[in-house]
Amino acid sequence: MFDYLLDYPDQETVQPATANGAGPDADLFASSYQQERQRVYDRAYHMAADSGYTHANVEDAKAEAALVREQAKVSRARGGQIAWVRHMLRRGAATRLGYRNPTEMVASRLDARRSTARELVYLAERLADHQIEGIRTGAVSFERALTEARLAEAGASVEVIEASRDLDLEAVRRVLQEHRKMSRQDERELFEGQYLMLQPSLDGSHVQVKGRLGALEGEICRQGLDRRGERLIPAGAERPDAGQRRALALTTLCQDELDRTLQPPKTTAERIRAAQRRREPSLIAVAHQPLADASGHERGVAILAGARVGPDSVDLIQCTGATEIITVAGQSILGHRSTYSIRPSLRRGVLARDDGCTIDGCSSTYRLEVHHIVPRSQGGTNKPENLTTLCWWHHHVAVHRRGMRIDPQSPPRRRRLIPPRARTCGYQPPDPDPHTLAILKALHTPTNRGPP
Repeated sequence: MFDYLLDYPDQETVQPATANGAGPDADLFASSYQQERQRVYDRAYHMAADSGYTHANVEDAKAEAALVREQAKVSRARGGQIAWVRHMLRRGAATRLGYRNPTEMVASRLDARRSTARELVYLAERLADHQIEGIRTGAVSFERALTEARLAEAGASVEVIEASRDLDLEAVRRVLQEHRKMSRQDERELFEGQYLMLQPSLDGSHVQVKGRLGALEGEICRQGLDRRGERLIPAGAERPDAGQRRALALTTLCQDELDRTLQPPKTTAERIRAAQRRREPSLIAVAHQPLADASGHERGVAILAGARVGPDSVDLIQCTGATEIITVAGQSILGHRSTYSIRPSLRRGVLARDDGCTIDGCSSTYRLEVHHIVPRSQGGTNKPENLTTLCWWHHHVAVHRRGMRIDPQSPPRRRRLIPPRARTCGYQPPDPDPHTLAILKALHTPTNRGPP
């Protein structure tokens, strides 16, 4: 019944290995661990008639056996690739073909990730010919050979390497971390190699944060962002996950630095000029003004650096700063104007009037900002009655990032948030026919008749 999953229906499907680790059926399985697992799975075939084993148990065992065989094929194929990479390294193929290094050559030729190419080159440079042949014939798996080579390079003893064969690969990696040497020079090189990169995505919708930090610097950043992220969440607010809290904490940390005055005013004239100085505007470049207006800022809008933004970001900037609208056509600038959504004097007046976040039950005073109750994009004005004060969390996260709205009918000092409208699949129910409407109106028509 299960012969289609078995290469050999006999109970002992693996022949004893020879001295060099390759037996008659060595091309069937890879590594002693996989051979032992295969024996266990194959026994399920002989237990199928036993009442204690159900059909589902046998099917699962045979599926796992097939999975082991496919992984063995992958491992042996890696051994063959390592042998060919070693041959190309000996001939200096990377230099002759115009590549900067062997990893780049292998990644290009295999159309594989650089991490995979790097592992193949690593083993090709360090393993002996008989060790590569052991991977190719299935005497040892590719992943096991890779971890053992790294253990040997880290200075682990033969006893430690032999003991690691009884561990899974994740446990072996932990052993590798314990044996890897970290000298003063290594730490200094890691420190000098630190970097943080903000790379816009290909579609311009977001920015990818990549980089590398030393272990100490990374722990400092993690603890600092975690602590700051905890302080951002008001009491009763929905708690985001740790990754989102760190992203919000990093944003607020940089915003605080941008708003901080490096040199405090000393004279009266400097204080007056500082009070009159407007906040640095947030720039939005509208590449095609008609396209942006027609789509409600869903198309054609980008910040000056080139990353695209949408209507929520436009509404947020109209609350907190200024927008600079630039209309271009080819090399010609057709229009250029800056608009401050709220005058600085009016902004200060609203902050003084409300004296804190106006959301009901919120006591946060972190980065109080003025917000339009009815957004400008929906016809709202800059009149004081349409302005209210929100803390950074409710303004930046709850309203402009999670889509909540302020109930205009709520009291000025106890503003309520309205959840975003639920998304539908696009189906619109048909309008009721006139006869049905007449019946509904008749049911709601008041009468002079008393209750029965």
